[in-house]
Amino acid sequence: MTVNPVLSVLLTLLYIGFVVYLVIKKYNSVFVFLSSGIVVFLLVALFTGTSVMGDETTGSVVIDAFIYAKNAFSTNMSGVGLTLMMVTGYSMYMSHIGASTKLAFLATKPLSKVHNSYFVLSFMFIIGTALKLVIPSASGHGMLLMSIAFPILTSLGISPLSAATAVVMGSFIDWGPNDSSAIFAAEKVVGIPMIDYFLKWQLPACLILIAVCAVFLPIWLARCDKRDKHEGTSELQGKVVEDTSCPTWYALFPVAPIVLIVVFAFIPTINLDVTTANLLCLIVVFFVELARRRSKEITNDMSFVMKAMGTSFASVVSILVGAAVFAKAIEILGGMSVISGFLASASGAPILVVAAMSLVTFFGGFVMGSGNASWYAFGPLVPSMTEQMGIATQSVALPMQLATSMGRSMSPVSAVIISVSGMAGLDLQELSRSCMVPAAVMFGCNIVISYCIGTFL
Repeated sequence: MTVNPVLSVLLTLLYIGFVVYLVIKKYNSVFVFLSSGIVVFLLVALFTGTSVMGDETTGSVVIDAFIYAKNAFSTNMSGVGLTLMMVTGYSMYMSHIGASTKLAFLATKPLSKVHNSYFVLSFMFIIGTALKLVIPSASGHGMLLMSIAFPILTSLGISPLSAATAVVMGSFIDWGPNDSSAIFAAEKVVGIPMIDYFLKWQLPACLILIAVCAVFLPIWLARCDKRDKHEGTSELQGKVVEDTSCPTWYALFPVAPIVLIVVFAFIPTINLDVTTANLLCLIVVFFVELARRRSKEITNDMSFVMKAMGTSFASVVSILVGAAVFAKAIEILGGMSVISGFLASASGAPILVVAAMSLVTFFGGFVMGSGNASWYAFGPLVPSMTEQMGIATQSVALPMQLATSMGRSMSPVSAVIISVSGMAGLDLQELSRSCMVPAAVMFGCNIVISYCIGTFL
């Protein structure tokens, strides 16, 4: 059954607005995402006869709706959910044995001589964006930085909200030869080898964007912290990090997973993911603790790690499952595809069309909470559109591809926002709002910078 395009757009916008309204009204996010998504699956099946499972239907459109939700549980628990739980478990254990505190103490000792703590924030941000080259997962990247950068920044007097914002913005661009969205842009959209796309267009654009954000972000966050301090909503005197009794070299443990991932990224014969790196380090630290403290009671710390992982599932992974169902509901309503198709056929100044198409992926990344989901959905429209307009494919593909991760960086349903807010003990919506201005500013810069580089280089 064919659905009227205008009706698809209206239904999609109404559904998004309804869900946003419920979340703002403090209804449980997991319940809203999961239940509303299933209801959409059932209504679409009722009026169109189309199952959410497509050709893999069980034979009952009603059962299919719940099968999809079940698959969302299994996929997220075994994929990013497992990474979230493992990284959270390792991070919490680092705090439990004092390793994170030792790192923060040693790092803040020389940094305490820096009068402007927001200069340190800018420096941390640049390091974070560089690490994104070897840690493609935004959520894994964010959680690893939370165990290292977050305690350092807050101990220097930066508010937890600003510190968490800097961590999230560290993954505001998906770039590098290892990134799946960049590979898709190069090989499936532009039609060139990945290394050519990266070196000729993506690298110059990203370096400029990182430099701009490294200047803007500390200025903006310093302003926000001063405003919140004036309004009495934020305490900025900083949490002093005291030394702990564990050995000095324990400060290496919190950064060990990142070091392993970076090292093995340059060894093509070995593939080490974030989850495995954290598990490997966890077991090594357990044996080190056993050797140092010589007590079988240390083995009880495994229960501490498992409880931390369980807490992560209840507070973070469950939201990911609901968000996955919500994103699928938006997809099957069809409104986003209609909007992107209309923009692809629009005529006029190329820069305006580029801005409009990038806005679609930016908004898609915000709504779906996934850079890949929105880019994979809208990217295939680019070649035919650029051919019709007579402009270079990369001049549209590059800003669109980068815009998706910028939208994700401020999405309350994105894994990175969910995980970082959970680990920082911040309200999900509060962190999302804090990231909106930096993400929006970078989106505007991205349109101009990426279009110029894609057109004139």
